[in-house]
Amino acid sequence: MAKLYLIRHGEVEWNRENSYIGATDLPLNDEGKKQAALLADRLAQHKVSAVYSSDLIRARETAEIIAERFGLQVIMVPQIREVNYGEWEGVSETKLPTSHPEIYHDWRVNPAEVRIPGGETFAELRDRAFSAFRRIAESHPSEDVVIVGHKSVNRVILCCLMGIDINRYKQIAQGNAALNVIERREDGRFVVESVNDGVHLLRDC
Repeated sequence: MAKLYLIRHGEVEWNRENSYIGATDLPLNDEGKKQAALLADRLAQHKVSAVYSSDLIRARETAEIIAERFGLQVIMVPQIREVNYGEWEGVSETKLPTSHPEIYHDWRVNPAEVRIPGGETFAELRDRAFSAFRRIAESHPSEDVVIVGHKSVNRVILCCLMGIDINRYKQIAQGNAALNVIERREDGRFVVESVNDGVHLLRDC
């Protein structure tokens, strides 16, 4: 059996403004670096054989802080980068109902099929991200690995693992530096053991 530690990156400035951050390449802020270090402390008790990351800098920086604890190099996987929010990049979620009322309503109801203006559908996100997740898991049938992704990426992967319609992805919480633990059984089945675990962040209170 193998464990897959699926992680959301630490905080960036736009997270504080509740703005859509997809393909925009923002670094961790000081709080995000602190969160990543606390998560690395928690994972240090486990035996991790590889650390994978989205190629966006906020995920990569989180992954590098974790990988350093294990003397590993981060392996970049562009397929697990965040959904492309197109014209909505950097826009606060509270402004979209008035700035893009019709398309925003349709997208909220059916993000799987409704394309974000200039961006992606969540079906496209699912197809690339979950395929990459499966490839990583299959490459480590008996080893524990870390995968650093993003809020929507992780939600969609978890939906796929638990057989949930991806249109319900917002019902799965994913805080900054959250830890999700998935076990891959010897018969290839995935078992989700925990979701959105942030207990390691309490050490900094």
